[in-house]
Amino acid sequence: MHCSRGLELEGFLIDKAFLGGGVYLLRFETKELLPEILPGQFFMLGPHRWKSDPFLLRPFAVVDWSENDVEFLVKVVGRGTKDIVSCERGTPFRLRGPLGNGVFTATRGRSLALVAGGIGVAPLLCAWKFHSDVVSSFVFGVSNRDWAGVADWASSKVSGLTVASDDGSLGYKGTAPDVLKKEGDFIDEIWACGPVPMLKAVYGTFGGKSLIMASLESRMGCGIGGCHSCAVKTQRGMLKVCHDGPVFDLSEVFLDELI
Repeated sequence: MHCSRGLELEGFLIDKAFLGGGVYLLRFETKELLPEILPGQFFMLGPHRWKSDPFLLRPFAVVDWSENDVEFLVKVVGRGTKDIVSCERGTPFRLRGPLGNGVFTATRGRSLALVAGGIGVAPLLCAWKFHSDVVSSFVFGVSNRDWAGVADWASSKVSGLTVASDDGSLGYKGTAPDVLKKEGDFIDEIWACGPVPMLKAVYGTFGGKSLIMASLESRMGCGIGGCHSCAVKTQRGMLKVCHDGPVFDLSEVFLDELI
């Protein structure tokens, strides 16, 4: 089955690590060489045993990849994700991707900041790998100490990562946008991914002053633009997160209509 920018591949779960807070790091090996994956792209995945219940694959942003393996962060939020993380090593999976046409592309010579909230750190870690030479700051916001394992793991991958927590139990007290604001108002460009309230806070603080590119989190049915379940309202009309994004210029998105 041909998909946007990729194929449906057969992969095998070769490693999984529990990071705390219901979050797992999963690594898959594919029989075929992976095509080039760009920061912000994602895969739809699920174990081969899924036939009719659950029926739909689940979308996950790429954290890291090499020729034959790819990593994802998976947070347990429902029956599908719970089943995915319960799989044993060696379980065969369907991997549909890489998907998405809107990606993070570096603008050389500008002040670039990354701001992540919760599981939204995944695509920004991939972006960091490709564009760390132009990133001035990377702020990772979480709710509380339940995210300590994820924060420690992310800090091991990103030199100079700034961690913030709502209750002050990890890193700085406050939200990621609060911390980013303290670092200065002269940021030319921001890449963001996280819950809608975080994206609204980023835009409320930096909108009109900085270019804000955000990877939107959305429920998806197919991942290739056929079902329209992930459509969002923008200045250019209704666009699909899976096909037209997932990365959008936040000034074009009607934020109050995101869920």
